[in-house]
Amino acid sequence: MKVVFAICAIGVAMAQSQFGPLRTYKDPQDRFQFTYPAAFGAPAPGTDNGFRNRTAAIRFSGFSAGVHAGRIILGGEAVLTSGAPQLDLQAAGGLYDAITLQIFTEPVANLIRNALPVLTPDNFCDAIGGERHLDPADPRLAGLTAQQRATIARVDRMGNMASTVLRCDVVGNTVTFEKVAALDPAAPPRHIYGAIRFLPAPYSSFQLIRGSGDEPGNALILQITAVVNSWKVK
Repeated sequence: MKVVFAICAIGVAMAQSQFGPLRTYKDPQDRFQFTYPAAFGAPAPGTDNGFRNRTAAIRFSGFSAGVHAGRIILGGEAVLTSGAPQLDLQAAGGLYDAITLQIFTEPVANLIRNALPVLTPDNFCDAIGGERHLDPADPRLAGLTAQQRATIARVDRMGNMASTVLRCDVVGNTVTFEKVAALDPAAPPRHIYGAIRFLPAPYSSFQLIRGSGDEPGNALILQITAVVNSWKVK
């Protein structure tokens, strides 16, 4: 795990000023706000906005999932979470992904959430680099069937096979990262990158995670980090 301090903070500040005009997103319920580059496009409700622990999800017309400049883009939504932090795009496997976890019944999903180690700035880099996060033989899963435990093991690795962490920079409560991982053994690797800021209750994180088939470049990653660090409660 690489830990950076003042140098990375200066880089984020520079990123905020070099990507053109900024706009301010104000939560319709007046809970929070953050700034984002005008080039991201118009904001709109994102995937599972307000559903369960996905307190808010905001997508951007020119930045989030879709085809942009001839490139297929995944994710790219700004997400505010409550409860134990979870990650978009299976950045730490399927069990930490709120949307992927919906393949389980809610009682089983709750059991998994309670058994998983809670993500923190200290363990985040190890979590996105590992393929296993929950042992199917964990005593807390003893009430599940053998088939359910086998499914948990498969989903744990989903989207996170042959994971290689290219960068994982921790500055205070914010982690900026880039990794390469495959969706499944037959799939080509994807670049998954972004930033997550761990927050005190009643929230748990504010994050923006994006994916593509090619390298995003350092400038874009710093831009994402600047967005995440601009979040503030109202």
